[in-house]
Amino acid sequence: MHKMLPLLLTTLLACYRQTEGSYQYLAGHQIWKLGGKESALPGQLMADGLLDILDHSRKLQQVRVAPHHIDRVSELLQKDGISYEILVDDLASHVEGIENSERRRRDVSGNHQTCTESHCPEPLTDVYMRFDQMEWYLKQLNETHYPNVSLSSIGKSHENRDIWLLHIKSNKPDARAIWIEGGIHARERISPAVAFGLISKLATGDGAKYNDFDFFLAPMANPDGYEYTFTGDRMWRKNRRANSHQRSNCYGVDLNRNWDFKFGVGASNYPCSEVYMGPSPFSEPETKALKDAMLERNGSLLMLFSLHSYGQDLLYPWGWTSQEEAENKDELVRVGQAFAEGAREIHNHDYDVVNSAGGLYYASGATDDWAYSETSARYAYTLELRDKGERGFLLTSEAIKPSIEEVWNGFQKILQNIG
Repeated sequence: MHKMLPLLLTTLLACYRQTEGSYQYLAGHQIWKLGGKESALPGQLMADGLLDILDHSRKLQQVRVAPHHIDRVSELLQKDGISYEILVDDLASHVEGIENSERRRRDVSGNHQTCTESHCPEPLTDVYMRFDQMEWYLKQLNETHYPNVSLSSIGKSHENRDIWLLHIKSNKPDARAIWIEGGIHARERISPAVAFGLISKLATGDGAKYNDFDFFLAPMANPDGYEYTFTGDRMWRKNRRANSHQRSNCYGVDLNRNWDFKFGVGASNYPCSEVYMGPSPFSEPETKALKDAMLERNGSLLMLFSLHSYGQDLLYPWGWTSQEEAENKDELVRVGQAFAEGAREIHNHDYDVVNSAGGLYYASGATDDWAYSETSARYAYTLELRDKGERGFLLTSEAIKPSIEEVWNGFQKILQNIG
């Protein structure tokens, strides 16, 4: 019996880690689908911290509204001629139901992947990994494939977690560099899951034919926020900066509004907003670490590929304006279409290639615009992963494996079309 005790405790801990409540905070929150005329009002309400835009489609937007803002937001929308339909009337119950369903599905399957500190040979695809599991996998990959693969911490988060950068090395001394970023928005769990899938493909066989490129992967750019989606608030977006000195007690900076290019456009200076840009560009240790590491590769850097969700869109610059076009727009579109065609070949899921600002919404201070403007990268893309709003940020782990498969096929098409 004593020999079985460690295994039993490990199993119980694993079950507990996946069932920690991350939905109680969301009691009374609602999800609405907006209709009626196209309007800038939802964006302004998001900047003011009154709602959270989930789906940035200009025709049909999904938004989250906290219970203490429902009456005010309803009044303002109606005054502006915007109708809405309540899709979810209590988000806490909705998230709890999804998480319970996930656990039942895994229990029924009975064939769980494992990932421990001493043995984590591949990224998990039947459940979203926790941050320590990500670290275990990266360290084992480094040990197994060194020196072709090297792992380094490029900085620490606010809560002292490592920002890991994995380098998959080329066999050419003058190789061009591809930078892949994942997990900068905490609630977009499919983003790091796909990033780790790409790591596995590139480092362990399938990627050997692309060793003309140097690959640098930062698969978890926001570890504090990501962990908080398991322990505090499943819908958390930002990092975990304490903003008590910034006009409020609200936590967090939107790390994808904190980069120093056209800082402030499509963002907010109000700390309670989901798009709070922070007190200054690169004020956050996470973005500063990413920026410094990227600039070390400047000159050889060819492409930035940032993974987000959701919407199934491949976005290209600019995000800060629709009045100016990227210098090589036609080339960005051509390569983007190659990705979309490759992704569609696998599971027949469509990805639209659109300009960030022209097709969706203004957003400055983002990784893609900064990399395109301030580095040698001729290609900069933000990929909005699955789905189109059916589950949104609450996408279940069943989508991990097919998402990796279609993105990997599309990503290979990109690599075959740039140079």
